[in-house]
Amino acid sequence: MLKIYEVESVISKNNSFGLLMTPTIKNRNLFRNFYVSISILFFFSGLFRIDSFAQQLAKDQDKFLGGSTSTPMWRSFESYWNQVTPGNDGKWGSVEQVRGTYNWTNLDQIYNYAKSRNLMFKEHVLVWGQQEPYWVASLDTASQRAAVEKWISTLAQRYPLMKYVDVVNEPFHAVPSYKNALGGDGATGWDWVINAFKLARKYCPSTAKLILNEYSILQDYTQTTNFINLITLLNDRGLIDGIGIQGHYFEFRSHVDATSGTYVYSPATLKSNLNRIAALGIPIYITEFDIDEASDDNQLAQYKIYFPVFWTNPAVKGITFWGFIENDVWTSHPNTFLIHSDGTERPAMQWLRQYILLPIPPVLLLPTGTDAVQRNPVLQWQSSKTATSYQVQVSDVRSFSSTIMDTTITDTVLQVSPLAANTTFYWRVSAVNDKGASDFTDLKSFTTGNNIVSVEAAGEASKKFELLQNYPNPFNPTTQIQFSIPRSGFVSLKVFNLIGQEIATLYEGIKQAGSHVVLFNGNQLSSGVYIYTLKAGSFVNSKKFILLK
Repeated sequence: MLKIYEVESVISKNNSFGLLMTPTIKNRNLFRNFYVSISILFFFSGLFRIDSFAQQLAKDQDKFLGGSTSTPMWRSFESYWNQVTPGNDGKWGSVEQVRGTYNWTNLDQIYNYAKSRNLMFKEHVLVWGQQEPYWVASLDTASQRAAVEKWISTLAQRYPLMKYVDVVNEPFHAVPSYKNALGGDGATGWDWVINAFKLARKYCPSTAKLILNEYSILQDYTQTTNFINLITLLNDRGLIDGIGIQGHYFEFRSHVDATSGTYVYSPATLKSNLNRIAALGIPIYITEFDIDEASDDNQLAQYKIYFPVFWTNPAVKGITFWGFIENDVWTSHPNTFLIHSDGTERPAMQWLRQYILLPIPPVLLLPTGTDAVQRNPVLQWQSSKTATSYQVQVSDVRSFSSTIMDTTITDTVLQVSPLAANTTFYWRVSAVNDKGASDFTDLKSFTTGNNIVSVEAAGEASKKFELLQNYPNPFNPTTQIQFSIPRSGFVSLKVFNLIGQEIATLYEGIKQAGSHVVLFNGNQLSSGVYIYTLKAGSFVNSKKFILLK
């Protein structure tokens, strides 16, 4: 995909004020100085107006929100975004148009801007067949290899504070002419990509996250599988730190008002394939998100559908908007901007600012898809950073047209009153704060058995020390451990292997009297039998549990 940006002149935009003045001042120097001063004042007053209504959207968030640019950054970029990606200016074809002659001017400007304002800088891109220098294709293989290695090493040395780097861009769609110089397909089928990452790992700062970037992979199961296979090759060699999914609008659907060649990929399909990639355990970055709609209403409607698919996924650690201000966007998709050139915001930007303030839906932990669950199950989910409470619903119908339980609590653990035996139930959670409520999580299900586990009556402290058998058991990879103490005191709950070596400390500190539930995640352990031990005062008890992968 050829990505071309247009440069807009600051002076031509703001000098219009000077046309309102009558040039009757005899001293031309005085007039010129007065004119320049007024123009500068007008320019900065415009920036102040933008800054008065805007702040970094991802401030205090666990994920970043960034923007791309290829122009001088004079439009209060840092008031909106905390990460920056150069558009064309970081590509090899832009920097080294003549072999051995590097033009770093624009890239220096963007990098230094990011550095001075403490913004995260991502280099885009080291290896990409779409925009490589024209002279590379005519070189022999050895010279190509030397040239690409020189390019990577020179850039990496010049920008030591880059936080992220797109090492290979679009390997499925834009293979470089120097593919064979990097090893071609080789034994893995992707040796050229692997060797490109090896060069990046060799020369890039140790703090830079190495990313593989691609588009049109989430709408098709097979394409997602191919991408996962390539990522796995890199991950097995310790070469990849992040997964880049571009997130252009055309990857989701055609324009709302399109009359031919229309297509729509469902959010459910995108979510499903995104979750498959997330299961790899590698951070995901949406590197080039945009919604190209001329109509404000259409753009807003599509933002509400597709942006949450990525923002609410816990594996997604950042989203970069591919052109955010008018006249600094991809010219093939001119209506992706969120801010007009005069600083006014489109409705999608106004919605985005409010949406980001809502808590992110939590991750449901247990029970999920399990059978023979106790009739009074303990529901558990991860906390959402900005949430102050959680709305929990349980239903015996997938549509939640009716609910058996609908309650709001401040904890992330809830024991449900006894449910019907041998019945499938569904549950979901929404996170709540003073700005509103998140969407509900995707539902999870469980099927009850016949048993009810004895618990203390509500509001009544336990009358004895007790350590219960974990549930589920065997487990993979998470399980719940429940214990009770009759009085407040110091508690230690630890996990050991069969030869007595300590594996994990699940809790160590003061606990109030009552029943408590602790989650254990054995994701980093191998299958086997382990022991968990509770110590509370003079009470010591241990039980075995089985991790089965």
